[in-house]
Amino acid sequence: MLETGSHTVLVFVKLQFQKKWTRFSGTQMIAYTAAEPGQLVAVAEGETGVKTTYFFNLEAGHEVWVIENVVHIPAICIKSAPGDEARCIG
Repeated sequence: MLETGSHTVLVFVKLQFQKKWTRFSGTQMIAYTAAEPGQLVAVAEGETGVKTTYFFNLEAGHEVWVIENVVHIPAICIKSAPGDEARCIG
């Protein structure tokens, strides 16, 4: 799929796909597609070991590609927070 607009590429330690997503596994990457508007939470670790959490809003049909520990996101983060803000539900 061809995505036009702002993109973010970052090295991550944790991803959390919130709402409904589909997943396709290729030979060198995994593609996640938002089935409805949803949020992606990405936790990255800086060179000093300090973690930062980034939050992205994605529209239905947007694809997120994961190649090893690099994520390609067709959006710019809406906010960030220090530490690991990815939370379990329950």
